[in-house]
Amino acid sequence: MTAAECLVPAPTIVSWNITRRCNLACGHCYLDAVQRRAAPTSELNTSEALSVVEQIAELAPGAMLVLTGGEPLLRADLVTLVNRAAASGLAPVIGTNGTLLSKRRAAELKGAGAAGVGISVDSAGSVFHDRLRGVPGAWRGALRGAAAARRAGMAVSLQAILFEQNRDDLAALADLAESLGAMALNFFFLVCTGRGATCTDLAPAAYDEMLARIIELQASRPDLLIRARCAPYQRRLLGLPTGGSAESYSAGSGACLAGRSYFRITPEGQVTPCPYIPEMIGDLRNTALRSIWEHQPVLTRLRTELPGGKCGTCDFRYSCGGCRARALAQHGDMMAEDTQCAYVVPGDALPERAPTPQPANVAWEPAAQALLERIPAFARTTVKARLEQAAAREEISRITVEFMRAHRPHFPLGARLAGPDEGTMPVCHRAVDFVPKTPRQ
Repeated sequence: MTAAECLVPAPTIVSWNITRRCNLACGHCYLDAVQRRAAPTSELNTSEALSVVEQIAELAPGAMLVLTGGEPLLRADLVTLVNRAAASGLAPVIGTNGTLLSKRRAAELKGAGAAGVGISVDSAGSVFHDRLRGVPGAWRGALRGAAAARRAGMAVSLQAILFEQNRDDLAALADLAESLGAMALNFFFLVCTGRGATCTDLAPAAYDEMLARIIELQASRPDLLIRARCAPYQRRLLGLPTGGSAESYSAGSGACLAGRSYFRITPEGQVTPCPYIPEMIGDLRNTALRSIWEHQPVLTRLRTELPGGKCGTCDFRYSCGGCRARALAQHGDMMAEDTQCAYVVPGDALPERAPTPQPANVAWEPAAQALLERIPAFARTTVKARLEQAAAREEISRITVEFMRAHRPHFPLGARLAGPDEGTMPVCHRAVDFVPKTPRQ
């Protein structure tokens, strides 16, 4: 695939570290966040930050904007930024360690337009979490924060980083998430960068084992969205087909999003392809965001170049392709192979062919199309693909509002969106994932 063949997509998710300040001292923090009384003068001020919000909204209408840190609740203008993001049509969510999220702060954020929070909880009990986070009481504080967010009416997801010490906590963490009324539980596989460079990652064989357990856990908990993050090999373990359309990959792929539909902004306004790829590719203080997104060579490389090594010859090279941040951490080249993948390509398997857009053999009635457009951009493509797949299975040639209603999933905890002439309609809870890549608070 050449650059000419690859249209530049609009990002659907943006992660923004709005401060390096933090009240914890996590040993695995990729940002190397620090405890200090005041924010460094190098960080974007309120006026600069509001300008960045407007640039994001112009480039990526309806995108999910993850405001994180450090600890974002230490930034005095957080409510102002959330309010501007929501007013600009973005979906702002807060990536936090939860310890500062009181009933009052949660209500303020909800009132400003925050759609949800992602709260880091790394173990089912306090011992490992508090040791990892470097502060006694951090675990109980995180749970209090999650409860405050739910009482305020925000969607809550829990985030856990996987280590040897907590790898047997998966089911217990799911129990905890359900008891807190969480919408989602995200298991992050460690990328050894920042302070995390000194941490020990799981062995490659353990990746497949943990992914299989996560898949089983999701099957047994249909009301809780359970996802693996920074481990794109899940498509293979799910048995999903390869060589399909680009739309089918959007609907079910775990392929790396870095530089394709996702990027990160640092507290100083620098842009990187993702939080775990630290290469600075633009400065928002002197370069427009659209110019960076559409013309930066590093991003073009991520969108158009096949990875090297076994990832480049794999029969899942497009629908998975390995983690580009992990390849950088392992080999110093973000397009190298991801050696944490234990998969051995069968001898008779051919490299996966490039996905190609395929026109859907189904039409949308105007009212259904209008309802689809009200779904935030970060979920819309997946919802559309799944509805069209359902229509094809049922030999339906035209999607109506009634068809959308009939195929909406049970969604007891998620955000609801206004729809034309029908009050509200829930976002597909297999599509919405608060928050896909929050930093390791």
